[in-house]
Amino acid sequence: MTTRRTALALSAAVTTVLALSACGGEDGKAADDRKPARAASSAPAESKRPSAAASPTGPAPPAELLPLYRIAYGMSTSPMCSHVAWDDPGCGEDLTAAGELAGAMAESIERDFPDGEYTEVEKSADHVVKAVRTVRKLGCYDMGSTPPKTDSAKLRELCPSLGTVASLAWLNFESNVTLP
Repeated sequence: MTTRRTALALSAAVTTVLALSACGGEDGKAADDRKPARAASSAPAESKRPSAAASPTGPAPPAELLPLYRIAYGMSTSPMCSHVAWDDPGCGEDLTAAGELAGAMAESIERDFPDGEYTEVEKSADHVVKAVRTVRKLGCYDMGSTPPKTDSAKLRELCPSLGTVASLAWLNFESNVTLP
């Protein structure tokens, strides 16, 4: 098996394990029944970005930066919105933070590693941003600035699916960051 196939298989396995582990939380509650550990921040995204001071060996790789970005964006867990109402604002906050964090990481990678060393991480971060943008456009999880134009009965069906897509995109991003 080639290195690329091994990495893809490992990525798929990690994504599956992470998705399944998110189904249960503490005390037997579903993961989404837990209160988010993140406090809302009114600071603009620019001020949230951690500075990655160049070390003698160069800029920090994504695996070292992700924990710093998690703190800066207040993400203690992965966004899992599969068991909440389509208009749950907590899920919207989680997805917003995931999209902002992934976007900031993609910009950092593009700036600090222009030779394409972390292309897969950058691509998966872009997938998170696009998935979250789609959820926001529909007005799912109280993410839109205006009330949703789509019928709420349709959104009850559509939003959980799109939330799952965004959550899986996040898990793929995480697994790409942590792969060697």
